[in-house]
Amino acid sequence: MDTQLEIASRLEGAETGVLSLSGEVDVSNVQRVREAVLELLERGAKNLVFDLTGTEYMDSSGLGVLVGLLKKVKELGGTLAVAAAQPRVKRLFEITGLNQVFPLCDDVEGALKEVGA
Repeated sequence: MDTQLEIASRLEGAETGVLSLSGEVDVSNVQRVREAVLELLERGAKNLVFDLTGTEYMDSSGLGVLVGLLKKVKELGGTLAVAAAQPRVKRLFEITGLNQVFPLCDDVEGALKEVGA
């Protein structure tokens, strides 16, 4: 069963993709997140910003996809930042130590600066 997740993606400049996730990111829909990112990469993005303003929940499979995508983006010479993680999701990054791996920015604007857009 696919939990409610809305994905909006856009290019910000020539090399930066912004992915806005609203709802819950979990094992039932994580493949859609991966596909949306791969589509952005095909359109020329090498830097990614994950806008988690509307993400109420993320499980370990969501984090796993982010880690896999970070590797892919680094291979392209790009970088990835997380914007506006809600307290519950931010806590997940902290518990897993991934806050040391991903820049956690307060807002999309800050994340865009972080990735050099």
